[in-house]
Amino acid sequence: MMVVFSCLVPGILSAQQKNYLPHDLFSASFPTARDGWACGRRGTVIHSTDGGMTWVRQQSGTYYTLSSICFVDRENGWAVGDAGTILHTEDGGKSWLTQKCPVPYFLMGVCFVNPEKGWIVTERSTILNTGDGGKTWQVQFKDKDLVLRSVSFCDEENGWAVGEAGYIYHTDDGGSMWQQQAGEYYISEETWLLVSGDFLFGVFAVDPRTAWVAGIDGYVARTFDGGTTWQEAENGVPKTHFFTIASDSEGTVLIGGNAVLLVSSDRGETFKVAEAEPEITYGWIGNIARRGEDGFVAVGKQGWIYLTDNKGFSWQRAAN
Repeated sequence: MMVVFSCLVPGILSAQQKNYLPHDLFSASFPTARDGWACGRRGTVIHSTDGGMTWVRQQSGTYYTLSSICFVDRENGWAVGDAGTILHTEDGGKSWLTQKCPVPYFLMGVCFVNPEKGWIVTERSTILNTGDGGKTWQVQFKDKDLVLRSVSFCDEENGWAVGEAGYIYHTDDGGSMWQQQAGEYYISEETWLLVSGDFLFGVFAVDPRTAWVAGIDGYVARTFDGGTTWQEAENGVPKTHFFTIASDSEGTVLIGGNAVLLVSSDRGETFKVAEAEPEITYGWIGNIARRGEDGFVAVGKQGWIYLTDNKGFSWQRAAN
């Protein structure tokens, strides 16, 4: 199933200003509680210095859709997107420079663990890697002709990548070796029908043994043993499409998707619908990210930006 995100982001966003044409936002990154960035359609990059309450547009230098953004500190960040676009800043987004990509694909997700080491996932089950801050990128892994949508590392060695057909790949050595832990995609010899796992949109690595994945049709799964086994979480989880998942070490798990924000305070044993003001009934959440030690931020349709504390039970829109 193909899920389509639609629409258009502003020159300036704030909780008070409403006269702008909002573009969809697909990703956010807060290296500190107050400093954050988000990206989306038509090369949109926006920046906040007050924990997400107000935002100012930065000049990314591209009109390509940017699907994912990652900052490791207040100065160093990367944004990736369509046509092999990789952008990098060393000055907090005052200037963005293009880095050379070894493949001409739509880049789906980016994750850096420090200013040197980072990974990008993309089409054809391809994972890119850099060890020098993006001065050079190389293909680290390649598998079936499927799309990988998200990548998450909890440290320099341990990470997961997920995508179409329920595929989950894991590394415990910084990507020198990637091992498939889940997923299937084949034609049945008995029925001649396609057998495929659920499309996964989001992954979050909590620690070397704990990770979460989320995807279409209400699929949410967790591992507490490094991915040797994955258990589906179903209690309180509706059958809708999920695009992002985030967690912390205290047991809070947050999920965003089509017209829904879910929260769990017991490591995913039970989920409930979080309160959002205004409601997100007629929209979607594309990404949830940690907001330093102060809580979480969620971004999505038409420039939506929601903020919450560390508990995640109540969300307030900070823009639009």
